[in-house]
Amino acid sequence: MSGGPMLFLRLLMLAVAVLGLVVCADRVDVHRQAVVLYQNAPPCPAGTDWETAGDCVARTVAEIVDTSWYESCTTDSNGVRSCTTHYSAQVRFGEREEWLDVDEHTHDAVRPGDRADLRLWHGQVVRMETRGHTEIYLTSSEFATLGWLIFAWLLLGAALLALFGPWLFPLVGGWLVLIIPYLNVTYSLLGLDPMGWLGWTITVVLTGVGIWGMWRGLDYVD
Repeated sequence: MSGGPMLFLRLLMLAVAVLGLVVCADRVDVHRQAVVLYQNAPPCPAGTDWETAGDCVARTVAEIVDTSWYESCTTDSNGVRSCTTHYSAQVRFGEREEWLDVDEHTHDAVRPGDRADLRLWHGQVVRMETRGHTEIYLTSSEFATLGWLIFAWLLLGAALLALFGPWLFPLVGGWLVLIIPYLNVTYSLLGLDPMGWLGWTITVVLTGVGIWGMWRGLDYVD
């Protein structure tokens, strides 16, 4: 492809990426406000119906109906197969039934008919306690914030690719590793999930791994 069309495509990619970053910043701000509202929400007054609760965390009692598990497996380029087991429990509260992800220990401990204490935010289950086990769940705004931040990181990579050209492709591996430190630091700066010493340790280690990966990628750049 000649220089003219290639330059046009790169400028178009840059324009789309920049526009996308502006949209991401707006969406992150909107969902961040919702997350902060949830994090600062008080418990609902006793007797509040979770279906009509406002900006407070409601409580209700549920029953364990069933449990389930399944495996998802992948095979790498060397033919090595690895599998991950996913566990869930079905709960019933009122006329509503819902499958909730749980860890292995909770899955093995509970039985149908067991009691589960739930906390709900705007109708979403955000916490479950049963048989001494506690499960925490993200709200839709927390999921959305995470998704928009990841999308922004990918758009930033596209913008850099548009600016500096396809020779950046060998650096993609390290760039993708850096997404975890980026999310940790961004969440901390936004006041959504301040990191403790473990979070900062993981961030520093993965930052080093990502920078090393990008440095090694430079060996393949002409």
